[in-house]
Amino acid sequence: MRQQRATIAATLAITTMLSGCATRRSQGYEPRLDLSLLAPGLAAPDNAFTLLAEVHTEGRFACPLAVAKFGWAGDESAPALVFQTLSPEEEARWTEQVRGVAALRDLIFLRPLTVRPEEPTVANLCATAQRLGAPLLLVYAPNVFGPNSAQVFGVLYDTASCHALATLHVSRALRDEEGNEVSPAEKRGDHRDIDAPYQAQRAFEAQTVACLRELIHRDVPPATTQPHHWQQPLTERWWIRMRR
Repeated sequence: MRQQRATIAATLAITTMLSGCATRRSQGYEPRLDLSLLAPGLAAPDNAFTLLAEVHTEGRFACPLAVAKFGWAGDESAPALVFQTLSPEEEARWTEQVRGVAALRDLIFLRPLTVRPEEPTVANLCATAQRLGAPLLLVYAPNVFGPNSAQVFGVLYDTASCHALATLHVSRALRDEEGNEVSPAEKRGDHRDIDAPYQAQRAFEAQTVACLRELIHRDVPPATTQPHHWQQPLTERWWIRMRR
């Protein structure tokens, strides 16, 4: 019995050690990426959004917004981004962020199944978003490039023309009191306040709303139809007291 307990204890210790090693490996970070992987020919601003043209529209808002997420493919020799499906939690975060923005009627989350069998190129994503009724498409990619360093960059497109309207970028690098980057995953408890990937994503969502508000301010209501010249007969104008 004593030997059996010792064997079980040794097995648990080895399992714990291996699982710990697997956890540490899974917490590895990516090379620092740039916007050219997501949108060749475009450069991201530094912790800001930039409108790429003097945009003045008529009747664009209120409208839905399509959202597409890309992520690192995991090949350091040839860095690339792959189209990904947002998790339910990510969708909920985006929905909460735009809550109360009356000019955004809906969020449409694109996923690989929505563009198959086509490749998830910007042109195909724009065509899919337009087919689903969204005149705007946000394409973005998070990038964790250090133990507690992360960035998110993205592009906002007009789906009808497939032209980029704005580029966006947020970066966060959080250090402890000794000036070292320490992954919050190595600590117990809730440490979202010092979690760079979490903070960068929340800031990027807020930045996207700020960018959309700028476009909303530059949009005017659509032209209304001309009023007719029909007049209600005098006998039907109930608000006028008839004289007897």
